[in-house]
Amino acid sequence: MLAPGQVARKVLGRHFEPVGNVYRRVFVNLNLIADFLDRELPNGAKILDIGGGDGALIERLLNRRPDLAVTMCDLAPSIGTFLSDVNRARVELLPATDLASVTGLYDAVTISDVIHHVPVDQRGAFFKSLADSCERWACRKIILKDIEPGGVRATLSLLADRHITGDKHVVLFSRSDFAVMARRYFPKAQRVSALPDWPNYCEMLTW
Repeated sequence: MLAPGQVARKVLGRHFEPVGNVYRRVFVNLNLIADFLDRELPNGAKILDIGGGDGALIERLLNRRPDLAVTMCDLAPSIGTFLSDVNRARVELLPATDLASVTGLYDAVTISDVIHHVPVDQRGAFFKSLADSCERWACRKIILKDIEPGGVRATLSLLADRHITGDKHVVLFSRSDFAVMARRYFPKAQRVSALPDWPNYCEMLTW
């Protein structure tokens, strides 16, 4: 049985965007996240967005930064539905694609609200695959956005993912969890933390 959020997306298609934006705004201000990415991504950068989903964050980023070239990969069979026609032309969409299958060279990788959907016992494998892939991509920068556990807003986000989005196994991924993965799989990287919209945080690795 489909979750309520999945039913709404299926029925409304691209018309789900205004509903989705209002719903998402309860949990995160994507404009603040896009502002952070805007400041941290170099001019003319080639970006790989892992798990980009409907593309709501990339849409806001490209509205600020039309100089960026973006490739979006996701395990889902349909992605990028929130991209405008103008920005869709700037994005290479790779649906039903694992990050290990992506080829090319990238200046930076962005990962937004993905890791808390990865089963806890598979997160090490995810970051190992990411580290190996960054070698192939000649990428030296990762920007991750996720949600710090604790507090009303984080709890509401967790419950919404479980009961509206339909991910019954979601577990939030804290900054300390990220620090462990960074030390293990990116030992030479410098780490910078930011809190653009608490409890939503951004972690940046460069090496």
